[in-house]
Amino acid sequence: MLLRISAALLLFAICGTALTQSTPTADVDALINAAAAINDSGPEGIIPATRGFNASVGTSSQHDSSNGWSSILTPNAAYRFNKHLSVDAGVAIYTYISIDSDYGTAAKPAYSYAVQGGVFGDTTLSFQGDADFSRFGYSGTFSLGLPSGNTGYGLGAGQVTYNINNHFEKDIGRFTPDVELGFGDASGLVEQRVLKSYVAVGPLAHFQAGTSVYLPWNLTFEADAYEELPLDKNIVYSTTGKGKKKITTSTNEDPSEDNGFITSLDIPLSRHVTLSGFYNRSLRDHDDVGGFSFTFLLRPPPRVVETVH
Repeated sequence: MLLRISAALLLFAICGTALTQSTPTADVDALINAAAAINDSGPEGIIPATRGFNASVGTSSQHDSSNGWSSILTPNAAYRFNKHLSVDAGVAIYTYISIDSDYGTAAKPAYSYAVQGGVFGDTTLSFQGDADFSRFGYSGTFSLGLPSGNTGYGLGAGQVTYNINNHFEKDIGRFTPDVELGFGDASGLVEQRVLKSYVAVGPLAHFQAGTSVYLPWNLTFEADAYEELPLDKNIVYSTTGKGKKKITTSTNEDPSEDNGFITSLDIPLSRHVTLSGFYNRSLRDHDDVGGFSFTFLLRPPPRVVETVH
């Protein structure tokens, strides 16, 4: 039922907005805002604000209280077909990560951390529809996870996965409150800015609410509360040391359930380079992930020139 509602919202928003008219400047504003709503995968502008191709490379370092430091390289390519429709694809490449691996036998497993490099996460392919109503903005995203990730290290789902996300927001001065709700079958497609040390596969509903704050010098701060709620038994691939070590769950304990808070701060160093800091606190897993990243953007959003009447 939730899957059908999400798909209907995406189709309705695109068709409804196609019947409205707006000024060219308003169109540019709407597209720039929409580019920031792509599952919070990074700072705004990865998806081009005008028709055509865009590309970016993100490099991030993060610390997970469960398995230490990791470094990730994330190339991304995107194409905007028109004001309402765009597509993008990206993959996480772990240049440094501490993996909790089994060095024992099947009869007597023994887990120990070891540093690995040059390993891949799953590839993400996303289709986004944007709509700008008079009372609120909407972005609907359908994402596919392609199994390029290393399942032995807990970095991939081992199968094709999907997620549908509905993002609603409203500009109120410098604040933009937002609400997200969606449904899918993989935790790795829900919150892509912070990469967890496990991937949960199974029916999963997710909710998020918070706000963005536009600060002086074009800084953007965002704070959200989230809930990831498994709907059925699931499979967990994991590298954590907290009882989630590459196991198949046959009970209803649902180790993929998660909730907590996530914050981020985007600092544009130039039109093509953005420095970001982020922090995630998982209340259920008692886990903290924090780090920083640089995003190098091929085509920045166009400058919006305010006209004086």
